[in-house]
Parts: sequence; structure tokens; C-alpha cells
Amino acid sequence: MNSREPALLEDARPRTMRPGRAVAVSFGVVALLVLSANGMALNAPASAATSKLSQFDSKVSHIVFLIQENHAYDNLFGTYCQVTGKYCSNTGDGIPNGTCVPLDPAHLAKGCVKPYPFGVAQLTIPDMPHDWNSTHTAYNNGSMNGFYAAEVKTLNTFGYYNQTTVPVYWDLAEQYGLGDDFFSPAASYSLPNHWYAVASSAPNISYTVKTEVPSTTPAQLHTYLNQSNATAAISDELNHSKTTWKYYDFSLGPYTWSTVPSVNSPAYSYWNPLAARAQSYSWAQRQHLVPRNAFFGDAANGTLPNVSWIIPTPADSDHPSENLSTGESWVASVVDALEASPEWNSTVLFISWDEYGGFYDHVAPPVLDSKGDGFRVPVLVVGPYVSQGALVHQQLDFDSILALMEKRFHLHCLGPRDCNAALPLAFFNFNKGPRAPLYIAPYGVATYPMPLQSSGKLPPYRPSFPPSPPAAGPNVTAPLGFVIDWS
Repeated sequence: MNSREPALLEDARPRTMRPGRAVAVSFGVVALLVLSANGMALNAPASAATSKLSQFDSKVSHIVFLIQENHAYDNLFGTYCQVTGKYCSNTGDGIPNGTCVPLDPAHLAKGCVKPYPFGVAQLTIPDMPHDWNSTHTAYNNGSMNGFYAAEVKTLNTFGYYNQTTVPVYWDLAEQYGLGDDFFSPAASYSLPNHWYAVASSAPNISYTVKTEVPSTTPAQLHTYLNQSNATAAISDELNHSKTTWKYYDFSLGPYTWSTVPSVNSPAYSYWNPLAARAQSYSWAQRQHLVPRNAFFGDAANGTLPNVSWIIPTPADSDHPSENLSTGESWVASVVDALEASPEWNSTVLFISWDEYGGFYDHVAPPVLDSKGDGFRVPVLVVGPYVSQGALVHQQLDFDSILALMEKRFHLHCLGPRDCNAALPLAFFNFNKGPRAPLYIAPYGVATYPMPLQSSGKLPPYRPSFPPSPPAAGPNVTAPLGFVIDWS
């Protein structure tokens, strides 16, 4: 045990729930629960929601979704805004006081562990299990107390970051918006969750079988490709509309080459599910899948598409064991590129993490169907009409962002999840003019709290140099000899 690992207590204390939140009994509950648990009841009254959406339509022409990797809400924001004050107009649903998670829920006498703060030495830690099996073990029928067993008895699962270790993310929450009731859509690893960002569903095999080559059998890979081709995606809707779009990650080559089983085969990418669809290789769609660094040129030139996704390199992704400070600086560079863009006044950026990555979170996710929701992750919302310091307690998930894209650009929804999803409109205030851009410093320069924009103490935004995006590259060597599966 190192000096930053907590001491184990003599007894285990029960986890407390936020009042009014129902505990889900099982991820296996079938679709009968969809209409009662998917967040529809949390929507604003129809007239108010329609008015807000109309305002959104008239002000916002560019929706960008940036997807980082593998961090639960409590891991990044568990101690954010625990009390109200100058920088916190209301309190977030972070780690409850007195939380102590049992090491063995069936034998409480074995003790429990309190979540504890990571230091800068833990900006790089080993990867932890976060697949279908470990997620359900940690979930433990809604008790959220199986993390120690799920994560092969590592106390890293209970560590969390704070204003000293993730100041960039806390500054973004302070200046813009943070959702504390936002969930990854699938109770599993990266691949199915990335599917929901573009399709509101995922190939059935992807929930439990990873497409790692060569460990996955040829028959399983073949099944995955066939199911991918049969999965409807928003790219089909976009290509039958006048809406412009891009997926900023990598360009596609020929389909026959891309599907050959190999560690570098694009079709089996965990973070680019569109590359598994044969439809994506038609010229009509292939031209929209571009290298991630093209985002910075499009932002600078005022040629951002209406809808886009931006995916980091592994080194910039926050995925353990990559250094979290590198990911913070990458996100800051994306935000600064947008703020320097001539299209800033008509843009909103959503930043989230695809799943929990093995880290503890105290909130049981809602049961939408047999596949999820998955565990809670943060969502940061950045834009000129986002209320300063908005801390939104509305039940949302990836489908909510997809649904907002569909509503804004008059596209058909794809299935029960996105068709019924609550829209993330509570972050916005359209009764004021657009807020001026402000510089978000990278890690090493950023400190929390930074002066609020409303204080008038920030200097005028004059970036002295254009954002310098990290070099692109499909493969990054893991530090310290850790083995990473990139899920």
C-alpha cells in the first residue's frame, strides 16, 4: 500500500442514494422499462422545451462531440462544487460524505474503503478492467459496491482527481457547463459506447466480445462486420440531407484492406465504429471520415461542418495508462481552436468520456433496456450561449446529444433510445447575447479557480499563437511497461 492509498476501516457503511433516485434492479430488465426510465419524465414541459429548441435552432449551427476515454463522474468531479459559493451556484452530486465501499458486499466484516484523492503521481496509473463482466460485477444489481472485486482488488478504483490534478476540466466546468446526471449508454467497454454516439445502438456481439486482433476469432469478426452493416447510423440520415458532417479521426482506405484482420485494421477500431460499416466506404460517406488534425484547420478557416465528432489519439485520450495531463492539454487546444474560430458564436462543444474505465461511481445508472445505461460519466458543455457555471442535474446520456443533432437538423431518429431521449437544453441561456471567447490554459499553466468571465478580471481573448495539435498516429507505446487494450 502506498502513501496515497486509504486505510481500510473496521466495518462497511451502507451507500447512500440521492433522494428520489430509483435503484435499478438489473441491467437485464427488458425493454418494458424503456418508456418509464429513460429520462422522458425529466423533460421540461412541452411548450418550454419547444421554445428552447427553437432558440437553439436559430443560434446554433455547429454541434461538436469530443469523446475522451475511461473516467467516471466521481473520478473527475466527485468533489467538485460540494458547497455553494462564488464559483458554485449549486452543489454537484459528488461522492457523499461518509462513503465507504465494502471490500466484499457479502461479508461486511472484511471492511470497506473510502474514496481518496490522487496526487500528480497518479496522473498515470495502470489500466483497469472495464468490460461487460467487470461493469456488471461493480454494478452488483444496483448496489454499486462490487468495484473492488471487479477491478481485481486494486484500490486505484476508489481514487479521484480534483482541482490540483485536473484544473483544465474544473476550469471548463466553472466557466461553462457540467452535467452530473449524464451516463454512458452501454454497460460495457468503449466499442459499444462509441456506437451509441453515432447510432443509438450497437451490434449485439460488440457488448461482450472485443474485436481485438488476433485474440478474436475470424468467425466473431465476420459476425461483427455483418451486424455493423445492419446497424443504422446517423451518417445515413446525414447523407440524405443538406447537413454537413465529419468524423475527425482517420481517413478510410479500401474496404477490402480495412477489414483484413490485423492489429491496425480500421474496421475493428474501438473508437471509430463507422469504419466497420461497408456503407462508410462509398465515396458519399468516406469523404466525411477525415484525420483528426483537419479539425483545427476547419475551425480556423470557418469551415466547420454542422455536425462533427472529434476523437483523440491514444496519447491524448485520458485512457489509463496515458498521462491525464496530456489529455487535459489536448482538450484545451480543441476549446481554444473553437473560441478562435469565426464560427464560435454559432457552435456548441460537448465533451464526455466514453465509459467508467474501472473507476468508482456511487450513482446507480437508470435501466433503459438490457444493455444499459452504463455508468455515470461527466459531460462538459462549452459554447457562447452556455450559462457560466451551469451545473445541470438532468438525466441524459449519449443519446441526448445524438437526439439534439437530429432535432436541430431535422433528421429521423434511429431507435427507441434517441427517439425518446431528453434534450440537453438546460445548459443554455439564449436570452443574452453570445459570450466572448476566453482562453483556456493547458495543464501546467491552468489553475482552478480561474477568474470568472463575469468578474471582468480576465484579459481580452487574444491568442498569441494558433493551437498546436498533437501529432496524429494510430499507435502509441504505453509508458512504464503497462499493457493497454484501448477499450
